[in-house]
Amino acid sequence: MTHYRKIYRDTVRSALQADAAFTDFTVMSAWAHNLDIDDVPAFGVATPQETKRLDSLDSSERETQLVVILKIKGGDAIEDLMDGFSELVEPIVITALSGPASECLLTNTTTKVDGGGEVRVGTLTMEFSVKAWLAEPLAE
Repeated sequence: MTHYRKIYRDTVRSALQADAAFTDFTVMSAWAHNLDIDDVPAFGVATPQETKRLDSLDSSERETQLVVILKIKGGDAIEDLMDGFSELVEPIVITALSGPASECLLTNTTTKVDGGGEVRVGTLTMEFSVKAWLAEPLAE
């Protein structure tokens, strides 16, 4: 049985790769800190945190934090580029993960620009909350 968090990550990766804006992006581990500049643009998807609330003896609400991280190159308008990508990513992720038994919402967006090298590299981090109602215990 494939774990539902893996399904979330794989679904979002596939949805982003299917969009023409991301065809030139390298898919990276979301935890990669030192990328070669030749690997940028790149994106990663992770599920670093989850909370669980028992609804009843046989079901629970699980709220999974899903993070999409993009690294892009740019000049003085790099923040504008990151804003543009955030507008693309949000509906792709929400559409991919929302369904009859789950909901997905953007909860936080963070940008960071590293201008220390020859080329400025921006990091766009978008955090989503994915709520799903699952049978309890999970293994059933």
